[in-house]
Amino acid sequence: MDLINFTPTRTLPGLLLDRASREPNAVALRYSRNGVVQAITWRSYVDRVRDLALGLVAQGVRHGDRVAVMSSARPEWVFAALAVQSVGGAVIGVYPTNSPAEIEQLLAHSEAVAFIGETATELTKVAKIAANTPTLRLVVGIDATPPELPEAIKRTTWEALCEEGAQYADDGPDRLSELVAGGSLDAAAVLFYTSGSTGVPKGVTHSHRTLQHAIQPVVGLYPEIPTRQHDIVGFLPLAHVAPALLLIFTPLLTRLVVTFCRIEEYEDALRTVRPTAQLWPPRFYEKIASELIARTGSWSRVRRYAYKSAMWAGRRMAERRWSGSHPSVLLRIAYTAALHGVFLPLRASVGMDRLRVAWTASAAMPESVMALWQIWGLDLRENYGLTETAGSPVAQFDQRFPRPGFIGREFPDPRFQVKVADDGEMLVRAPLLFSGYWRDPTETEAVLQDGWFRTGDLIERTAHGDIRLIGRKKDVIITRGGKTINPQPIETRLKESLLINEAIVVGDARKYLTVLLEPSATAQAQSATTLAERLRAEVERVNADLARVEQLKDFRVLPRPLAPERGERTANGKIKRNAVVSSFATLIDEMYGADDDAAIANHVRPRPN
Repeated sequence: MDLINFTPTRTLPGLLLDRASREPNAVALRYSRNGVVQAITWRSYVDRVRDLALGLVAQGVRHGDRVAVMSSARPEWVFAALAVQSVGGAVIGVYPTNSPAEIEQLLAHSEAVAFIGETATELTKVAKIAANTPTLRLVVGIDATPPELPEAIKRTTWEALCEEGAQYADDGPDRLSELVAGGSLDAAAVLFYTSGSTGVPKGVTHSHRTLQHAIQPVVGLYPEIPTRQHDIVGFLPLAHVAPALLLIFTPLLTRLVVTFCRIEEYEDALRTVRPTAQLWPPRFYEKIASELIARTGSWSRVRRYAYKSAMWAGRRMAERRWSGSHPSVLLRIAYTAALHGVFLPLRASVGMDRLRVAWTASAAMPESVMALWQIWGLDLRENYGLTETAGSPVAQFDQRFPRPGFIGREFPDPRFQVKVADDGEMLVRAPLLFSGYWRDPTETEAVLQDGWFRTGDLIERTAHGDIRLIGRKKDVIITRGGKTINPQPIETRLKESLLINEAIVVGDARKYLTVLLEPSATAQAQSATTLAERLRAEVERVNADLARVEQLKDFRVLPRPLAPERGERTANGKIKRNAVVSSFATLIDEMYGADDDAAIANHVRPRPN
């Protein structure tokens, strides 16, 4: 793959057919179940896509249709995506945590004609709202049979659908090729749903062309990947753009081999696979780092002393790297001994010893977490992307062990451009940009102007061209796990209660969401105990209609009204979220308990002798 001059010529299913023709017996992907890893070849991959695609056609799915998939990361998700695209349709990812109301909204907005669900849990959710989705005609269960549905909607199993497709495949060996030949590079391939500015979901539409251009920066992250096999563990939700791009589509153009596993089994899978490529939100790096720090505390006195000495060398090596100065010979010798004697064995205990370069995106990475992994010898770097870019137009592509706090520079293809607007907003122009929001020209025109995409992120550049994120124009929350959440609809629902005058959802760069509540005058007349119970009931009422990642895990009552003179409200009464968070930081911290980031920061700092 030519990193700079790449131009797509085939649709994504076309790439699959080409790969299966060239390397039918090579391993395309793997999956792990209960500790047992099994491989799927490119020939088997294309056979499964063919059977599913022809099964969908037999059930009335046509060119241009949308099909939703609600499942954990597993091979069937991949087969479904390529099968739908082979028919000429677009696949839609639905998060397994989505509530029935959110599923209904998504299916109605996209006018999906079919829904593929993994287990009885997902299938029961869609059954609850199926009567309210006029275009839905087919529900498919991967591991379970769908429950009773309205008469107009057919239900079947994955196995039965594939068997039906296999019968049609027997009529001619080129049925799949004929379907794929009718595809277009600029047709919608995937709709990734994200929250709109008003809370109404927007379908970010990516074509076969834009997704392939989005793979270009992935190759920039791992330049050897077109010619040398890299292994990666896949467990993050494929409804999210970054895992979908990396785990479903990148292998079609590279030698990336994914081992899929359940999210609860990812640590075991890491130890089995020992990946050489990795892209995670910050929370996973933080979680594993905290576990490893705790592990070192239980070591023998001799091993703890060796670790303390290794950290001494590691900190100094990191400081030399960040400052651009050359380490002395003695420091290089000491750090090499620390790396091979302490840090690599420590990383091997979690299966991360083969990793040389790893990446993080989707949320703010605590600088202390990034620093610790670099001290441990993992070249952890940041990259930047949004649902609308699919890939990373900006990353620390060629910057080894970069100083924490920056997101890098533009991808080195002249078609990838970044500029700063007069108000500091980052604008991006590149061939990976989405084609628009699904059937929403107004929202599309608001962010795509003269080929430039308004990211909503505020940046500053250094004299060397490095980009630092300094804030966001939009009032959104990005959790530590990388979930982007619009707090306003949640706050509006809470303020429907006669007990609540104001609600301020918090959780930016935190593990989960919480809320600060300002009681109404009516509520303040009640006893503290009664008020707390009634407010908790209101929070639970709102939580019932929210996806798990949007649910409020705790609340606190504000000890005083929000005041304009303290900067907590604008002159016309609007809430200033950052000021409120600053004013009530102690109250907010009570809802989160011990902070892994603080523990890691203390661990990274040199300890007094």
